[in-house]
Amino acid sequence: MPLVALMVGMLVLALMSVPASAQQIVNDLSAKPTGRIDFTSVTPKNKWELVHRKYDKTPTPIWGTLYLPEKLDGRVPAMVISHGSAGPQQKDVDRWVRVFNQMGVAAFVVDSYGPRGIHNTMDNQAQLSPAANDADALSALKLLSTDPRIDPKRIGQIGFSRGGGVAMDMTLDAFRKGIIDDDTRFAALIGFYPGCSQLWWEVPPPPLTGAPLMLALGEKDDYTPANLCLNAADTMRRDGQAVEVHMYPGAYHDFDNTRPYFKYFPGATTARECPQAILDVQHGTYYHLQNREPYASFQAMEADYRRCVVRGVSAGANLEQAQRSEADVSTFLRKAMGLPPP
Repeated sequence: MPLVALMVGMLVLALMSVPASAQQIVNDLSAKPTGRIDFTSVTPKNKWELVHRKYDKTPTPIWGTLYLPEKLDGRVPAMVISHGSAGPQQKDVDRWVRVFNQMGVAAFVVDSYGPRGIHNTMDNQAQLSPAANDADALSALKLLSTDPRIDPKRIGQIGFSRGGGVAMDMTLDAFRKGIIDDDTRFAALIGFYPGCSQLWWEVPPPPLTGAPLMLALGEKDDYTPANLCLNAADTMRRDGQAVEVHMYPGAYHDFDNTRPYFKYFPGATTARECPQAILDVQHGTYYHLQNREPYASFQAMEADYRRCVVRGVSAGANLEQAQRSEADVSTFLRKAMGLPPP
């Protein structure tokens, strides 16, 4: 093989082997980039660490992909998209980026797994604390607020399953302050089929960020059952949180997927049979959600959950109900962000 060809081949192999973390990391978006953007977050071990800023402050390189609407008429709103336990999905782009961009809203799809070397957490949620997903969404909020094309007062968040739990957490000012030092906050929150067996909250009622919350629930969801989220929504409303709930008949977990499918996942873990609990992130106390009777200790609550977590869940697309959810999300966001009607 000629020396030049050999050198070119070696160069190509070297470039292919460069890790993603070697890409340029940005701290602000003043240069107006699009596409994949590498930035930093942190990786708390649990939500208590996040709220109390007890986490390791060493930056964690992560990335997201920014999609802008075709027409930028002044500063536009934006949505942070947080994925579920299966990691980023094509439907995040095919459905939700499309919906937001058509509304004149930018979309930033955050990947919390790939940069950390995780494929998915369906069979083992202990691979990464959901607190890291919270931290990533808040770090994305900070980053987007530096973009001269984006209105920092109209940045929302939407999440699916584990990412839907992020939306619920973002209603509490305690989580926001775990990452953000100024008054930057989400303007609207949307949670699709979040896990609601444990509600991270405060007793007495917590200071709230003021962002309205929309929950999109599947009637037949056996992974993160809708009835648990209805109970959680009642508690949140009682304590001053604006919650709008949409129930989708005949819909399973992941009903908004754009790929027609139905599948049983025998290894996936679910807390659907567990007693619902309130975990007070400020005071380190734990309660039964229905009667607010306290657990004796964290260990007592943990023992409850060790006994009740089971495996085996269903998921599948429902194209009709997914289209309904598009319309509901659009209506909710237009109201929350002061957008004109379609």
